Amino acid sequence: MARKRIPAQERRIRILDAAVEVFAESGYAEAKMQDIAARAGVVPSVLYDHFGSKRELHMTLVEQHAEQLRDHSLRRLEGASAEELVRASVANYFEFVEDDPFMWRFMHRDPPADLEVAALCQEMADRATAGIADLIRFAAADTKPVKGITVDEAAWILARATQSACHGVATWWYENRDVPRERVVELVFMLLWQGFDGMLKQASTG
Repeated sequence: MARKRIPAQERRIRILDAAVEVFAESGYAEAKMQDIAARAGVVPSVLYDHFGSKRELHMTLVEQHAEQLRDHSLRRLEGASAEELVRASVANYFEFVEDDPFMWRFMHRDPPADLEVAALCQEMADRATAGIADLIRFAAADTKPVKGITVDEAAWILARATQSACHGVATWWYENRDVPRERVVELVFMLLWQGFDGMLKQASTG
């Protein structure tokens, strides 16, 4: 009996899923295309039908998953208070980390030595910073400058601090998964909200 041929789109999805795991486990330099093919259940020639090189495959994953992370974490909630927006974003981020640890590890390993891939990773990180800054501006609404710092400047500063804090805690949590996500979210939220709330209060009295 002839084997049923897997549709091309399903093969592509299998390859992408397998590649996330192999890159997460081995890093870009050590990951091998034959290992990705084996995990996806396809022969290497089929993998190369979809992706011409390891670089192309990795860059496809970076763009795809960075967009998913931004969409999942940075949602504007109409009518929500600034506090609710901050809490929701932190909760969504760590929910994403918990639901797909392979993907998170893939996104946050050390930057690859390949300059083109590393440049794309930096571009995606910068887009994420810009997305966080946009959400902060949205939450701050008509906030006035604080100690000579404009709302736009404050948004970028807080965005970078938020990004660094979440990344740092997620890196620790990746190795300490016995700590419940809800506890991690609450602690990160309290840390970030102290700074953000302080800025809002300063602006309202300045």
